[in-house]
Amino acid sequence: MSIADRLRFDPAKGTVIRRPPGAGYGHWVGGHKVSHDGDVFALFYRERKPLEVGRGGRCAVAISADGLAFDDVWSASKEELNASSIEVGHPIRHDDGECRLYISYEIAGTATWRIDVLRGPTFDALDTQGRRTVLNPGDYRLPWIKDPVVYRRDDGYRLFAAVPPRAEPTDSGPVRIAGALDATVVADSDDGLVFPQIEYVFEPPRGTSWHGNRARINSVFEVDGQWVATFDGGRTFYDNYEEWAGIAVSDDGVHFTRVAMDDPWVTSPHGSVRYVYGLVHGGAVYFYFEYTTEDGSHELRVSRVAL
Repeated sequence: MSIADRLRFDPAKGTVIRRPPGAGYGHWVGGHKVSHDGDVFALFYRERKPLEVGRGGRCAVAISADGLAFDDVWSASKEELNASSIEVGHPIRHDDGECRLYISYEIAGTATWRIDVLRGPTFDALDTQGRRTVLNPGDYRLPWIKDPVVYRRDDGYRLFAAVPPRAEPTDSGPVRIAGALDATVVADSDDGLVFPQIEYVFEPPRGTSWHGNRARINSVFEVDGQWVATFDGGRTFYDNYEEWAGIAVSDDGVHFTRVAMDDPWVTSPHGSVRYVYGLVHGGAVYFYFEYTTEDGSHELRVSRVAL
């Protein structure tokens, strides 16, 4: 059995964790990441409204004992971050005396996405005002960098992030072929505060397949010695906000290759399943995901796959 088949779950049967702030297309809850510090699950999520009425306006960190039922312990508005819209964030325990939230957002009045870190003694005491930027796109000659996936390691931190692709539109005589939409880079750090370089590790293959022009890694985990990543793919910009879930594998946990599939790995009968985040715990993988509902809104759900 392939790793994709072994890990596949039915999103329609997932447990609903959070519902969106309204009904209909553009009302979403998700943009999430999860960690487990040995005691509790920590979940970040953001709420989003349609573009014309506010975009990503609120985010929160919630805590759970079982990975299924979560209670909010901290929240912030986009105004508190001086943001036009809040995107993905990842809560991580740094040590016994410090918790962190790596968060991406669009700076108000610009089209620039960056990644900041908020710190506090506990997740309910994260210091919004004291945040500092840890990945500034201009430092790498990029227009934006966003959607952090962060892992604590013995020698520091490893962070995956979405960036513009290196593959630009190409010309063939008088014909111009559309370029790709995003790619994933990795950045390592001794302290989780300074990331001196980035490396492209997962890029779109181009073409007209369901995943051909997007390559956003959402999580990285290990199953029986096999490194696995969940990712979002897409064919065109039309797929923005309704990206399609895929699985990739790696020998080193850094450079990933897509598992070939004719169709997305998991879907909703009403649209996409996206931002799939896999967390291995207690002999199972907990998959957290945005799920398109019948009215076009997105719920945040979780499904547990026993190993």
